[in-house]
Amino acid sequence: MTRRLLTWGGNLLLVVMTTLLTLCVFEVILHKFFPQKLYRFPQGLFRNDPDTVFSLQPGFTAVLSNPEYTTHVRINTLGIRGPLPGPKKAGGYRIIGLGDSFASAFNMEEPDTFMHVAEQELRRSTQLQEVEVVNAGTPNYGTWHELRALRRLAGELHPDLVLLCVFVGNDLDNNLTPYEAQVRDGFLVERRVDKGLLPYSMRAWLQRNSMSYVLFWRAWNRIRPLFGKNFNDPLQSEENIFSRQGVPRIERGYALTDSLMREFNKECERLGAPLVVVLIPTEFQVYPELFQKAALRRGLDPQAFDLDLPQHRWTAIAKQSNLPVVDLLPIF
Repeated sequence: MTRRLLTWGGNLLLVVMTTLLTLCVFEVILHKFFPQKLYRFPQGLFRNDPDTVFSLQPGFTAVLSNPEYTTHVRINTLGIRGPLPGPKKAGGYRIIGLGDSFASAFNMEEPDTFMHVAEQELRRSTQLQEVEVVNAGTPNYGTWHELRALRRLAGELHPDLVLLCVFVGNDLDNNLTPYEAQVRDGFLVERRVDKGLLPYSMRAWLQRNSMSYVLFWRAWNRIRPLFGKNFNDPLQSEENIFSRQGVPRIERGYALTDSLMREFNKECERLGAPLVVVLIPTEFQVYPELFQKAALRRGLDPQAFDLDLPQHRWTAIAKQSNLPVVDLLPIF
């Protein structure tokens, strides 16, 4: 019996070691040839915030490195990216740029962010040689968060103009669910924790560190309807905002956003700083053929969708408050 147990234990150990070795080799292959997108933000970048739910951690510095890019990030004592803005110069013109990850642009070095490029272009093409564009973007923010961030920063920065950068792909969702995210163990995560086969802490660690896990999770997501499980459709959110037929949740989002935009404009009027709305398009809008292929794979009629609809709706909301709109889609 003892010999049989030893043999069984040895075989089990061999299977475990072989499996681990195979997964390690598979992980190396994925890193080298088929990199998967892992959780992209370093631990400690975010903090919980009583005003905006979450915000960037003042004084944080790090090098962000993943298969897509390597960049340097520094957060000043105001909790925004870049060097700490000093007192506004006499005759200077200061612009605050608010937005989400497209504005903060942690995938770019500071001189390459569109806020900094805009500053340089304004200095080159206008009389505003002392113009300054402050990057106050924060990943996962929507209009709800950005309004509160402006109220916090305005007293310190005294802006002459406010840029509100809107990502039409998910800002409605962020406005509808401003408390959806929170900071846990130094990471920005969803507040709701779904049940799974593995403990949440283990799943979270694998999501941040294992490309094999991410690949297997995506594969499982594709076949889970065969086992009676709900399909997490990455197309769903954009499918809704492009739909020619009104989707109740989207309509609620636009109604709420209209109210937020009016409140935003009143705040800027109080500050004496005009508000300009900048519309950032989605990948499907820049490459409409990708949306058409995705819709056809889902058995959907591409003609049932209008990829320009979000721009029309956001522009209409801005015009209700007589706000100028800069639509970036035509330049792509």
